[in-house]
Amino acid sequence: MARFEVIIVGVDGSGASEQMTQTLLNLPLFAHSRITLLHVVSSQISADKMKSEWERGKKLLAASLDSFPVKPGMEVTTQLVEGDPKIVVCEAAAAADNPLVIMGSRGRNRIAAIFENSVSQYVFQLASCPMLLVKDGIFIKQINRIMVPISSAPTSQKALELAIEMIKDAPGKQLFLARVQMDPDMGSRDAVVEGAVATLKRYNIAHQIFAATGDPGPEITRLAVESGADLLVMGSPDRRPNAARSLPDLDRLLGSSTSDYVRVHAECPVLMVRSKTDTD
Repeated sequence: MARFEVIIVGVDGSGASEQMTQTLLNLPLFAHSRITLLHVVSSQISADKMKSEWERGKKLLAASLDSFPVKPGMEVTTQLVEGDPKIVVCEAAAAADNPLVIMGSRGRNRIAAIFENSVSQYVFQLASCPMLLVKDGIFIKQINRIMVPISSAPTSQKALELAIEMIKDAPGKQLFLARVQMDPDMGSRDAVVEGAVATLKRYNIAHQIFAATGDPGPEITRLAVESGADLLVMGSPDRRPNAARSLPDLDRLLGSSTSDYVRVHAECPVLMVRSKTDTD
């Protein structure tokens, strides 16, 4: 998997997205990524408030830029844009070469996020690139333990590939495989787990297997907590036909997908890997 050329960081004043980005930069995969710090001033505010919001945006970006240590070869730029924040972030991602979007999230439940005009929920619905969500109030740790929920789905395989790329050249890291099945009577042999373990052994990556039976969303969330995972990397498929790519996925709006449940309830950052041909 090619490295991320650009990391688009949504700057909202909390500092969480910037902190998460700096944590990623300690991993070789992200060491040479360009960083774009993006703040959007809503075009829906009144004209008399626009000037003050624009100045506030400048200050937020300046503080965000100052938070990044100066390193040889690191390229960090800022963008202050007027518009609809949801649309601007999606357009920035679409225009970038192999981007990763990092945003804060309030962890709104299901349809409430749509009614409350959540930017991260909208981008989660419509962006075609990987997205890393940092929920309000969680403690961001150095990434030493990555959990990947595995299944036979293509996005699950892509998530595993990305997690391997993130830690294969970083000593002392561990990869946790979360295998959740609905049927407790599945056979003792599990081709999905066996294949994943064989791949990890090939890269000499330390790993553990966490198995559970039940509803995948709650079980994945529980396993992430119990394992002490610092980051979840999981597939988040796009199941809409091409003609409807610009429309939100109703299942996710209503909260019936595994990835949406984990997005809301996980107690660590969640990196969603997208695919247009998968289901969850």
